[in-house]
Amino acid sequence: MKIGILSKNYAAQRLFLNKLPEAKYKDIRFYNWCLWKNAYLWGLKALGKLKMSPEEMVAKLFYDFKALMPTGCDVFHFFNCINLGKHSKWVLSVESGVPWPVNVTRCVESEDADLSTIAKDKYVERRMKALASPNCLALLALSHCTENIQREIIKQFPEYEDAIAKKLITLLPPQKLIVNGVEEKGLTWKDDERMTFIYVGSDFYRKGGRETVQVLADLHKHYDFRLVLISAMAVDEQRYLRTGDDEKEAKRLIEENKDWIEYYDRLPNTVVLEKMKAAHVCMLPTWMDTFAYSVLEAQACGTPVISTSLRALTEINNEEVGWLIKVPVNRLNNPIHLTKNQQDKFSEMLLEGLREKVEYVLQNRQEIKDKSKKCLDKIKNLHSPQDYEKKLRMVYNGDVSKIK
Repeated sequence: MKIGILSKNYAAQRLFLNKLPEAKYKDIRFYNWCLWKNAYLWGLKALGKLKMSPEEMVAKLFYDFKALMPTGCDVFHFFNCINLGKHSKWVLSVESGVPWPVNVTRCVESEDADLSTIAKDKYVERRMKALASPNCLALLALSHCTENIQREIIKQFPEYEDAIAKKLITLLPPQKLIVNGVEEKGLTWKDDERMTFIYVGSDFYRKGGRETVQVLADLHKHYDFRLVLISAMAVDEQRYLRTGDDEKEAKRLIEENKDWIEYYDRLPNTVVLEKMKAAHVCMLPTWMDTFAYSVLEAQACGTPVISTSLRALTEINNEEVGWLIKVPVNRLNNPIHLTKNQQDKFSEMLLEGLREKVEYVLQNRQEIKDKSKKCLDKIKNLHSPQDYEKKLRMVYNGDVSKIK
């Protein structure tokens, strides 16, 4: 079987690239007519002859495929990209929902999550027609949250709803175990053992690095523990900066607490995993994540996670295997923080909840060990690479309806 792909990026590696040993994978990005159209439009944009915001450019111009010529592939597997061609079989892995132009994004992010306004959008409708085509074999949502969002999108187009809905399933990403048992972590979980927290995330402000440092710095006045902090601390979208002094304050706290904060701007992934294995608890008090693969990696190391309760995090990190910080979300479990007042409320609940969860785990070490074991069981049962391979093979053979 020859599978056409448009990228070898992290998402492709996680979800489909080289997942079937008998398959061959072919990069077909330069076969894509939309690629050349996009290049032309970007040129017009650069010359000031096209009035479209960068946000609209990314959302509308980079998520379509239409073959210029035969590719020789048996099936395409794309990530968030819709095939507008009529002849080739294809599969789509979905991160949030497709299509994902600005007006759809804003509806999903809104407090009432009302998507009715997209019902007459011709751009979205054309792509619904492509998804309903028999050549589209399956839509593979990364989580049930993603599946729910996708169902809300297709519900606005009754003409295509049934055809798309029957091939839309949740297929959780695979994750191999990094330790086979809690004994491999080398921890005792006794009261005299210094507890280690770990935070990993390049998007420091979006993923809650600021709050992690702030809360732990305050709690360290009363408890003894250490923090392994791995982040380049790049400035993310401006919406996640709370004040003009965010960067200065975070760097000051790290510098003043170097005796217990072990800071790295970046490390090789193998080293990061070793540090995850040696930690008691992983931190991800994120403002926004569509899925968070780092949670699976931490759990595969037997390291339970403190995270917020948004998007897919309530599925991959529940109270059985970790700890959830309650934050404002809408009916699609998307975080609510578009306005200044919403951001203030979100920040208040995040800081209060994070402090509560950290203090709780500091006082309940045995629970950490119990959840460490449950993390490994959960990864083994729900994210088995072997099961994932079997299901992916069924999808490519057109048997998505047989997957349970």
